[in-house]
Amino acid sequence: MHYFPRSCAAFVLLTPLACGAFDTSRIEDTEVRECADRALPSATARQIQQVEVVGKSGHSRLSLREIFWTRSEDNDSRVLVRVLEPVDDRGVGVLINDDADRNVVSYMSYSPKIKRVRRVTGKSFFGSILGTDFTYEDFSYFYRVDEREQVTRVDDAVLEDHPAYVLETIKPDENANYSMVRFFIDKEICLPVRTEFIGLNGETRKELIIDREEVKLVDDHWVPYRTTMTDLKLGTKSIAVVQEVDIDPELSSGMFEVNALKAGGH
Repeated sequence: MHYFPRSCAAFVLLTPLACGAFDTSRIEDTEVRECADRALPSATARQIQQVEVVGKSGHSRLSLREIFWTRSEDNDSRVLVRVLEPVDDRGVGVLINDDADRNVVSYMSYSPKIKRVRRVTGKSFFGSILGTDFTYEDFSYFYRVDEREQVTRVDDAVLEDHPAYVLETIKPDENANYSMVRFFIDKEICLPVRTEFIGLNGETRKELIIDREEVKLVDDHWVPYRTTMTDLKLGTKSIAVVQEVDIDPELSSGMFEVNALKAGGH
């Protein structure tokens, strides 16, 4: 077993927020880190995703979102998500700022209806991100492993004939909704093809699955084009399907500022 003190399992651009890049700065196991590095764009990425949220009754609603990601030479990174459709939600946004030096991740959201930016803290941290089955807490397990969190590499696994590294994350936080999060990282495409969120009762509460048949090579980077998050307790799911993707486009640093989030665009 290998222990990664303060290692990062930040699979950015993978979730309904974001897909296929993750911060490798604190992964100590050479084999896993080299695999992880191969999935990273050099500095920036952009996607347009269609997200379908399916309720327990089977009723579904669609939205269209544009997602931007950037990483600095100091390993700071930011994610910006903008809702494009439906019209009633156009302009709603989420900004995630990762300060690698301070090891702090901040989450901010904006709604044109209330015309103000709010920091996501307290009970809001456990709420839905843009109406999906993903919460800010869920995303935090992907985005940065902080000093309280332990990440352990356990025995490798095989998923549908594809070998995978297996990492288990435990965050000793009295407010956490999970006892463990388990990542299965495909050794060939270096993406977390399956993630299991284990509840405090030991049962799997949520599953995040990448459709491996919908993984495509874009500018020498594997990109998951279809990702599904299922809430096994509530019987709901959110399906993100990539419509467009750009690897390392030119992005202005100003578009990731809080004032730009409120202004409504780039």
